[in-house]
Amino acid sequence: MNRDSILYRQLESFTPGIVKHAVKRVYWRIVRFYNKCKYIKKGRFVEFGYRFRFDCSHPFRVYVGDRSIAEDFNVWNADYGDIVVGEKCWFGLNNVVMGPVEVGEGTSTGPYVKIIGPRHPVLDKDHRGEKTVIGNNVWISTGSIILFGVKIGDNAIISAGSVVTKDVAAGAFVGGNPARDLTAMVGKAWKHAHDEGNTSVEAAKS
Repeated sequence: MNRDSILYRQLESFTPGIVKHAVKRVYWRIVRFYNKCKYIKKGRFVEFGYRFRFDCSHPFRVYVGDRSIAEDFNVWNADYGDIVVGEKCWFGLNNVVMGPVEVGEGTSTGPYVKIIGPRHPVLDKDHRGEKTVIGNNVWISTGSIILFGVKIGDNAIISAGSVVTKDVAAGAFVGGNPARDLTAMVGKAWKHAHDEGNTSVEAAKS
């Protein structure tokens, strides 16, 4: 039915707001269920939690490796590029994942982590060929934000609440807003704590 027609306007004016709301909710649930079935290619033992929400635009898709899990209330969006996830990954509660992004194997995230895509309300920049890359065995802690286009190396650790605006080296520990490399400082702190622990054990033995 044409939205500009008189009949459509009359029906809309007489239809209660609660009915419109209910119809819209049912419609979008059907659309998202269809998208989830058609555009997500997943391996064995992949799980999506309660209220997993997924949107995409043709021709982009999602590829999820074996034994990867997305907990409840995850929102994934492939409107601007593919989302590719390796095996044995874990996405915590209330994560947002926006393509184009590539996630390696064994990567885990805490709750409320956001992996942002190439959206901007003002600038209209051409991002073709760019993507966010997250390596293998990366840990992204609670509340962190990964901006579009950064590359995070294997075995890196992102501290809680960090905003990652530039590339992270393999094995690095980063934190802060914007995130900076804290590997040396954290290494010294761990070494100091280890030495103190050994001293305490020796004192107790003596």
